[in-house]
Amino acid sequence: MANVFAILSAIALAAAAFLAVKNKDAYKNEIAARQNEQDRNTKLTAEYNALVDDFNTTETERKSTETETVGLREKETAETKKNSTLETEKGSKSKEAEDNAAKIGKIEEELKEFGSIEELVDKLKATQESLQGLDLDIASATAKQADLTSEKTRTEGVVNAYTVKNTNYSSKKSFFSSTRVSAIYPAYGFVTLPVGGTAGVVAGSPLDVVRDGAVVAKLRVSTVEAGRAAAQIVPDSVAEDTTLMVGDRVVPGSEPAAK
Repeated sequence: MANVFAILSAIALAAAAFLAVKNKDAYKNEIAARQNEQDRNTKLTAEYNALVDDFNTTETERKSTETETVGLREKETAETKKNSTLETEKGSKSKEAEDNAAKIGKIEEELKEFGSIEELVDKLKATQESLQGLDLDIASATAKQADLTSEKTRTEGVVNAYTVKNTNYSSKKSFFSSTRVSAIYPAYGFVTLPVGGTAGVVAGSPLDVVRDGAVVAKLRVSTVEAGRAAAQIVPDSVAEDTTLMVGDRVVPGSEPAAK
């Protein structure tokens, strides 16, 4: 009986050992399978991420390409419009060129009666040279005329000045603007002036002594030198209660009206 029990125990141990070994191998296989699955998942994840990156890159490139395509289409539209405009202008220019060609042909026909173009050009050059010579002659004559006019004006001014002086001298009228009494000689009845013939004092001419805008005395030039003159005090011409003084203003006067 003990032997049977021992045999059964041995069989049980052997079965347990067999099962343990079998379970161990199964566990190892499961672990290996799980590891393979994890590796596969990792690889698939990496491939997926790579595909996502490629997709994103492709999407960015697509959007960029679409934007570029839109720009190219707009540019194409603009170029098409420009080409259409150029074609229109080309047609217009062609028509203008044809019209100009017709005009040139007509002009050439009209010019035939004048001879060859070379002869006509020579004639035009000769005419232009003649005109330039005439322009120079006219300019020279104009300049001479201007000089003569200027000299005439100057001469007329001198003549007029001498005429006025001669008239003043002949009419015994002084033509200076104004002066002052430089000295008084009451005992002799005359005064002296600091200007003379050079300034326009005329011998025998009447002078007025002016004070505060009123004539207070009359003088008559008696002696004239180049730079000074003497004038007699006209009797009874000095205003009442007035005494002539050095510095009184003197201007050319006028002859009293005949009574």
